[in-house]
Amino acid sequence: MGWIKVAAIAAGILIGFLVVGSVIGAIFHILTQLVLVALVVGAVAVAVKVARSRRQVSGAKAEREVRDRDYEQYSRPLPRSDVEPAAPPSYQARPAKPAAHDVDDELARLKREMGD
Repeated sequence: MGWIKVAAIAAGILIGFLVVGSVIGAIFHILTQLVLVALVVGAVAVAVKVARSRRQVSGAKAEREVRDRDYEQYSRPLPRSDVEPAAPPSYQARPAKPAAHDVDDELARLKREMGD
């Protein structure tokens, strides 16, 4: 009779583990499916939002944009920032040399003022 009680307890524990394992497995399966559905719905919502915002931006840009047919003939390349602009050939910047007599006159004036 003692062995029957031990076998019944072992069978009850085994059935309990199987039932609890099945319930936990079902809960994990349901949660996994819910997470996947939420990810798919979120991705679709983001895709729709991005598509609508692009449509609104592109439509508004097209309304504001003004095109000139002769735009290409008026356009020219922008100046480069890494190149210094060249002076026109008719004008070359040269340092001004003072005349020799002006320097002598200025030196004499300074000596007079200093009292030498």
